[in-house]
Formats: sequence, C-alpha cells, structure tokens
Amino acid sequence: MPPTPAMFESLAVPYLARQPWTLGDTAHYGRTVWAGTKLVDCEIVFDGRPGLASVVIAVDGRLFHILVGWRDPTLAPAVLKDEPGAVLGVCDDGAGEVLCYNAMADEELAAKLLERVSSGTETAQRVRLVQSLLSHASIVYDDRLFMKAYRVLERAPRPEVDLVRRLDAVGFMHMSKPVAYWERNGWDLALVREYIPGSVEGRLLALTSLRDLLGRNVNEPHASLEEVARAGGDLSSEMRRLGEITADFHLALAEAFGVRRTSGADVASKAWIRVHGDYHLRRVFRTDEGWLVTGFGDDPLIGRPAEAIEPGAARFASPLEDLADLSYSLRSVAAEAVAAQPVATWGPAGRLAKSWERRNRGAFLSGYLGASGIGELVNLDRRVAMEALKPLIDERVAIDR
Repeated sequence: MPPTPAMFESLAVPYLARQPWTLGDTAHYGRTVWAGTKLVDCEIVFDGRPGLASVVIAVDGRLFHILVGWRDPTLAPAVLKDEPGAVLGVCDDGAGEVLCYNAMADEELAAKLLERVSSGTETAQRVRLVQSLLSHASIVYDDRLFMKAYRVLERAPRPEVDLVRRLDAVGFMHMSKPVAYWERNGWDLALVREYIPGSVEGRLLALTSLRDLLGRNVNEPHASLEEVARAGGDLSSEMRRLGEITADFHLALAEAFGVRRTSGADVASKAWIRVHGDYHLRRVFRTDEGWLVTGFGDDPLIGRPAEAIEPGAARFASPLEDLADLSYSLRSVAAEAVAAQPVATWGPAGRLAKSWERRNRGAFLSGYLGASGIGELVNLDRRVAMEALKPLIDERVAIDR
C-alpha cells in the first residue's frame, strides 16, 4: 500500500513552510503563520518503491502542489545526491519505513512523470531539474522537452496553458509548441512544451549591441542615427523582424480569442484584443529559427495574489499596450548599459543610448506596422502610433519609479 493521504499531509506542511519559493510567497502577502492548512486532493501516480504521488495542500486559501516520491531509506540518499532540501520525512507504506521527498529531485520518477503527463506518448533517457524560485518546477528532458510542474495551482484554464493551446490551435509558430498537459479536478498541474537549446534572451542581445556601441563611440559628443547604425552590434534588423513577429502574434491572439471593436475616439487602435500583458525583452528569445514569444500568464508568486483577479481571466486591451511594454524595455536596457559605464562618460553614453533606443524602437514599429493584416487592429500611420505610445511609455516609467 502507498503512504496514506494523512501521512502526506503531516509531512507536506512542514516541507512547504521551509521552501524558499513558499517563504517568498507568504512574506509577499503578509502571511507569517500557516493557518487553515489541509490536504484537499491526492493521486497516487505510481505505487511501489519508488512511488510517486501528486498532493494538493490548501494553505490560507492558496493551493500548493507537491509531487512526492518515496523509496527505501537506505537507497534514497544515492538518488537525491546534493538535494538535501528535497526531503519531506519518513512514513510507512505498509511494508516498512520509506523516505518521502520532492520527486522532481529523482531522475527516475521525473521520467515516469513525463510518461504520465503525456499519457505514455513521450519518454526520456536524460532528465535535468532546473532550479527555480517561481510557481513551478522546471524539468528538461533529453534537451528536447521542457516541463513546468506547477507548484501553485490556479483553476483551469491557467492563463499560460490557455494561451499556448489556443495559439497552437490557430497555427502560431513563433513559440515553443505544446506537447502535453496534465489537468485534474479543475486544476492545471503541468505543461510540457518543446525545448529549444541555444536560444538567447532578447535583453542579452540588446545589451551586447549597446556595449559594442558604447565601447566604440562613448567619447563622441554627438552621435547620429547613422553612426549608431555602423556599430558592429547593430540590432535594428533584428528589431524589425521582432516587430513583424509581434504583429503575427497579435493577429493570432485576435483569431484565437476574438476581437472587441473600439469607438472612433481611439485613433491609434481599431480594436482590443487579448494581449500578452508583460511583453518585454526578457519575454522574447532569438533562436536559429528566428524570434520566439514566451512568458504567457502571470506568475502567482510574483505578479498578484491568486484571488486578486479571476483565475484564467483574459485581459483585453489595445495592441499598443504590448508595443509600449517592449518600447519601455528598450529604454530600461539602455539605462542599464549607461549605468555600467564609468561615471565620467555617463553624459555621452546617455546620448548614444538614446539614439540607440530611437533607432531600435523605430525599426520595431516599422516591422510591426508593415506586417500584412495588422491594419485591421491598429492605425498604420506611424506618427499616430508614436504619439499614442508616448503616454503609455511614460506610465511605465512612473510605475517603475
């Protein structure tokens, strides 16, 4: 027999209370004690030794998901290796004592979980746990698949799962494609997607471009856009392509979630769509195949209390909201690069960075506004778009301060 739900509950609560990601959550929302704790759901995924269970614990209204593994106590240390924090404690499975622990620290059980989540269609030989303080555990399989096993649960459809599946259904190609997902009793428990090795975060590309520019020209008192363009790390062609991909993304969102037509008062936007909502350079990655869009859905441990917004609620807004996010991200990266320069060069470095920002924002908007079909969602007049973006970017500056 596997350990009982009561045994899991007695071990899970102390385990949760000492996890770094859980401590960050309780501190963020002002909870310093664990009240109203109870086990609300338990599935024995695999019985035996080793065994695996999916356990859902309610703590003060929030649902935590723990994947619990167990083995003979004499064998478990060799499996856990350098993961002492993974241990929950000792319990009984009817044949004697077993050591219970975070199953994702056990490569054999993590591989078995992939089989369960994919209904047997996917297997893996190599498993790598990616350390994370977010609301999910991250596991890479054979450098081919990537699983998010959600630690903090939201009612299905979880925004990330909903977005990925709907975008895939309408044929949006510029993202890591979904392979499988795991849902039980109205909760999304895990999502498996393609893993694309060698991808580079947009922010890192931008910083590389700026460092090249500032390293070559920081002593120039005035730099034109043409001089910026001659920098070896010029990013404008990539930003133009990212603008095109962003337009494809918005058109796919419009197809997947529908369009809400706006009144004539908003001259820059013709419609509201389901937007990304947090679209910045950390959310886009450059690969050998082109740009990928990522980061769908708020992380409940960072963005908001789960009860603050209706779970799964789609946010509709002007597409310009995402454009403003990306534009502000360019400004933030420029400021970061200038701050890394010697203080004596901040003046000329700041002027160069502003030229870099204008050039790349212009290239991004040119790519976006030139995309086929985007005129159904926004006014294609670049001057109108720029004027509409200015107050949106200023709002983000004010919030950041």
